[in-house]
Amino acid sequence: MFHKCLSGCDLESEFEDVWNKMVQKYGLEKKEWFDRLFGLREKWCTALSKDIFSAGILSSQRVEVTNRAISFKANRTTKLLEFFHIFEATVRRWRSTEKSDNFRCTTKKPKTKTKILKHATEVYTLNLYKDFKLEFETSLGAYAKEKPTSMQYVKFFDVSLDEDYRHIYQVIYHCQNNEFMCSCMCFTETGLLCFHIIKIMQMYNIHSIPERYILKRWTKLAKSRIWDENESEFNS
Repeated sequence: MFHKCLSGCDLESEFEDVWNKMVQKYGLEKKEWFDRLFGLREKWCTALSKDIFSAGILSSQRVEVTNRAISFKANRTTKLLEFFHIFEATVRRWRSTEKSDNFRCTTKKPKTKTKILKHATEVYTLNLYKDFKLEFETSLGAYAKEKPTSMQYVKFFDVSLDEDYRHIYQVIYHCQNNEFMCSCMCFTETGLLCFHIIKIMQMYNIHSIPERYILKRWTKLAKSRIWDENESEFNS
């Protein structure tokens, strides 16, 4: 139940409901440590930080990700000269991996007949394309129903993976400018569209990713764009 409170809730109300059930079930009402932990919930509960871009990495995972990326073979007894050689080898490995990834992105393009996935192969790196494809495939099994509203150009939808809509996400679609908002806040948090929004895009025959939802940092041309922007600023 605590693990669900940590990273398994999508809404603040859901988190509070699970937390209260956990406290009642295990008799934690008078535990000061849990009271302090609840007071710091905005620092560790993912449901309360979805409005902050994190690329989908939890704060508790950052050290693990960094250590895995660096993978230093050094310890407390490593001498300074040895450390320098290890660091040089690590940087060379990084650069070699980056060159290999860049080459694969420019020469390899996944085959697909779906228009929106074709567009994704053109703009995203291979790793991001795989993530987007997973969201797209999940959207194929999702259910969506429109909610009544008096607003002409704004549509409201409930989207769920359950046929009985037991667990729903709310999507708002502004028809005039192709703008979407989802209660899961996946795009704000990770920079990638969620399957809830993709489901509504399918309903309205939107076969390409709107420009506003293509984050530059996830595209094949991210590095070249940075160099171009820096060069233009220098020349100006």
